[in-house]
Amino acid sequence: MQLKNKTILIISNEPWGDIWYSKHNWANELSKNNLVYFIDPPKKWKFVDFFKTKINIENYSDSLKILRYNNKLPFTRFDFLFKINERCITRKINKNVKSINKIIFWSFDPYRFSRPALLKSYRSIYFRVDEYIVKREATLIKNVDEVILTSKELLKNITPSKKPLIITHGISEEEFEFTSDIKYKKGYFLYVGNIDYRLDIDLIEKILIEFPNEIFIFIGKLNNINNKKFQEIFYENKYNNIIIHGVEHFKNLKNYIYKSKGCLAPMDLNIHGNSIHHHKTLQYLAMGKPIISPIFNDEINKEHIIVSYKNNDEAIQRIREIDLYNSNEQCRYRINYAKQFLYSNLIKKIEKFIN
Repeated sequence: MQLKNKTILIISNEPWGDIWYSKHNWANELSKNNLVYFIDPPKKWKFVDFFKTKINIENYSDSLKILRYNNKLPFTRFDFLFKINERCITRKINKNVKSINKIIFWSFDPYRFSRPALLKSYRSIYFRVDEYIVKREATLIKNVDEVILTSKELLKNITPSKKPLIITHGISEEEFEFTSDIKYKKGYFLYVGNIDYRLDIDLIEKILIEFPNEIFIFIGKLNNINNKKFQEIFYENKYNNIIIHGVEHFKNLKNYIYKSKGCLAPMDLNIHGNSIHHHKTLQYLAMGKPIISPIFNDEINKEHIIVSYKNNDEAIQRIREIDLYNSNEQCRYRINYAKQFLYSNLIKKIEKFIN
């Protein structure tokens, strides 16, 4: 089976918007050769939703549509209500989806639609990109045809009925080319991602103190965390060498990466799920940038790819040595390394796996 000229329903636990995760990128890539419906998570239930199930479909492009709906029932964490609600919603979705060919169910969300057959799919995939602790995931895994993982680490707490496919995160061909100028001068350090509890706040503060003459730009959604240091750094402007840029559309991120001298992944490895490399890693590599990062528990952690550290003192030293990792040869190597993870290559692996 080829992933071409099909209708693909992508179930996402993150809504469509400027912030793109792997599920948004997969939707965009698959829409180049298929009709894709990206199904947003529902908004908070309201009493009026019981009387009318609303389906709204917005065109992102001719072949990529964003489908939004409301739950008919509240409290769907209870299994019996979940099943009733699921049947009601899938019937409504089926009436609104215009299929060009056979339907493929492709879920990133273990909390919804655990019975792919209700969405009239002839093939079903669960794509696991994060660790979840939810009983409903086991039902979904039991009911899908295939399970795909982005790291062997994600096998730890699930038991698929047959061998899954393990592939890395992907990168689009569009991410290798600088396309527009930005307002910042070249030569800063950059972090891209959610600004929240998963960051190593002690390390970030240490970096800001050790390098007062460097500029550190953080791009991403800023969350309000009840932590004194977090508040001082991100809300109270204690340090003048950090710029909180805010959210930027995913397709513009490459232009900010291009002008940086190095990219940071200051993740706290004590936090659940942080030991697996992130989708942003490939974006950094696509621009040839050195990544200063803790040691991840997957294959992308290689010395000539990731400038890794074991503790905060080593992290400081890696930043101090940044020029050692920015030769033309090293940059070309990182770019070529990232190219093996093009979505077009990953799609071929998935096609082979399914067949």
